[in-house]
Amino acid sequence: MKVLHITYSEKGGAGIAAKRLHSALHQNGVSSAYLSTNLTINFKDEVIIDDFFKYTKPSLVKKIGLKILNLFPLSQRGRLSKKIKNYKKEKDFEIISSPFSHFKLQNHPLYKEADIINLHWVSGILDYPSFFKKCKKPIVWTFHDMNSFLGMFHYKNDYNKASLELHNFNVKIEKIQKKCIENIKKGVIITPSKWLLQEVNKSGFFENYITETIFNSVDLDLFSIKKRVVLRTKYGLSNYEFVILFVAEDVGNYRKGFDLLLESLRYIKSIKPTILTIGIDNPDSYKDVKVISLGKISDEKKMAEIYNVADVFILPSREDNLPNVILESFASGVPIISFNVGGIKEHVLNNKTGFISEELNGISLSEKIVEFYNSKDNFNSLSIREYAKDNFSYHKQYKDYLKIYKELLKND
Repeated sequence: MKVLHITYSEKGGAGIAAKRLHSALHQNGVSSAYLSTNLTINFKDEVIIDDFFKYTKPSLVKKIGLKILNLFPLSQRGRLSKKIKNYKKEKDFEIISSPFSHFKLQNHPLYKEADIINLHWVSGILDYPSFFKKCKKPIVWTFHDMNSFLGMFHYKNDYNKASLELHNFNVKIEKIQKKCIENIKKGVIITPSKWLLQEVNKSGFFENYITETIFNSVDLDLFSIKKRVVLRTKYGLSNYEFVILFVAEDVGNYRKGFDLLLESLRYIKSIKPTILTIGIDNPDSYKDVKVISLGKISDEKKMAEIYNVADVFILPSREDNLPNVILESFASGVPIISFNVGGIKEHVLNNKTGFISEELNGISLSEKIVEFYNSKDNFNSLSIREYAKDNFSYHKQYKDYLKIYKELLKND
């Protein structure tokens, strides 16, 4: 059995989750490969030089051909692609994607070698019309957001605030997605959360697919409980500070809700926390709050240390699936405070792994921060880590996926 994982990038939440699944399978004896725009790992688990996604200058013949094509009216695909490019320039949305791509994944050597294709976050590299028409291999598609059934959009908040004109255009994109997906005869949709599975089933896009929930995994050897006092000294923090950790690729991302965390602190007079932020940030813009910005960190060993200096991880997302930070925080024995949204609510359990704020606003969040502060000694880091071991281990994820792969091949 050879399984090929395809994702846009090794960076970002989806890319990291896909790479962890690849590692989980490889460590348990399954032949697995990983294909992305910036990292390719073959079935021997070797990182290889791969020019597949690199730009190549068009030949003279191709240039002449393109000039001739420009003299004629655009095809339907061309017209749609041009419109999507224009919508992408709008700053009101976190991300907008196209179902079209000039890459032909089905031509990659690793694709040809694979028995099963496991798609992940593939916006920008998956050409729906050509791929789903030509792919005859069994497909497992692991969803990391809602793009595969929301047209150009990835999140409901963006979808809901679109103008009527944009909604009408997006209906065309949804129809293209659905028509292309119907070409797949053997496929399984995997979601890392039960919430996303419900959204998938409501969409009506995947009636020919089996749909299941399998949680993402985390390296429990890397993310573990470490000596807090030693690490706080290393990062210039005293052992008496109440340290809140916040992590996002971009701290200013509206969906991630850092503004709600700052708002919540305005309602708290008795606690003066220190906030550590990981991600693109501008700490000079914060007033009356101690914020230490550590910037973007790609070194997972360093991230594993930073979790351990925190008293609590606050995840105030307005919308989210199952962020890797939940798994990493729990594996480090650190509780989480978050809102009652998406897949987050399935794992942040009151008085056990953290606290859920039922109302999505700063006041409600402030109440949970105070409640946690007054009861923080009741949380057991070993119990929180046990929860991670029970739910997010490489071995559990490997077993669950292997069962799916075997069923697909058995009926092939």
